[in-house]
Amino acid sequence: MIASLDEGSELHETLRSVFAGSDVADETIVVDDGSTDGSCAALEVEEWRARGVVVHRIPRSGVAAARNAGARLARGTHLLFLDAHCRLERDCLGRLRAALAAGPDAVLAPVLRDFGGTALGCGARLIDADLRVRWLPPGPDDAPYPVPIAPGGCLAVRRAVFERLGGFGAFRELGLEDVDFSLRAWRAGIDVLAVPSARLEHRFRPYPPYRLSSASRAYNVARVALVHFDGSRREECLRKVIGTPRAAEVLVEAFSGDWEVQRSAVAAASVRSAEAFFERFGDWR
Repeated sequence: MIASLDEGSELHETLRSVFAGSDVADETIVVDDGSTDGSCAALEVEEWRARGVVVHRIPRSGVAAARNAGARLARGTHLLFLDAHCRLERDCLGRLRAALAAGPDAVLAPVLRDFGGTALGCGARLIDADLRVRWLPPGPDDAPYPVPIAPGGCLAVRRAVFERLGGFGAFRELGLEDVDFSLRAWRAGIDVLAVPSARLEHRFRPYPPYRLSSASRAYNVARVALVHFDGSRREECLRKVIGTPRAAEVLVEAFSGDWEVQRSAVAAASVRSAEAFFERFGDWR
């Protein structure tokens, strides 16, 4: 499933790399999250229909909502979420499929590298109260192993696990939906596993090809803090929000949302705590 917003030719090249693989997805759903550049409309031609590409349009709702929409449309038992600016290595999907067969109750993160780059990242860890992440280097062999965060650029999961976790949370525009998803997986006793043998290129960009609200990421930070954290850790995150544009508005909206319902649902399904996550993978303090 690919969520796309004004990705232009990147979307088409991503799809070409998917279909050039040794193991092709059973179905390919592109969720058009309000594009205006015609890139998704250009997929509604025989070339792509013949390959089973389905385009589903929604009003602009953000990447989390777009991925959830794609998951609802998908018919298969396995889900792969992919950014619209990637190039998969030939055996990437096959490696992820095999890893899911071997570890069906896990969230999988492949190896990513930037276009033209040599540095590899496989999973990520939280490094500060802004909820920024640092990529982790791949392990020394091809065996899957636990990591803290499965970055949303590409992650694979069984539908049953995805639904057990409630899908992606109600996050705005872009950012931290993958952090929340990985935290919920950890707390539910579901491992996030790096798969070093599955590799792809991802175009990392300082800015996306569309305008973002100046307040959306701050809202997402506040939501993660309210749903998952307690005490000083929560306070650190909320203090970071105070220094951002429209901070008062962001905090009012975050506190007036459904975070208490979500927090209770996550707590009810938890077998591991958020603090145990930091004890296992390292603290930002």
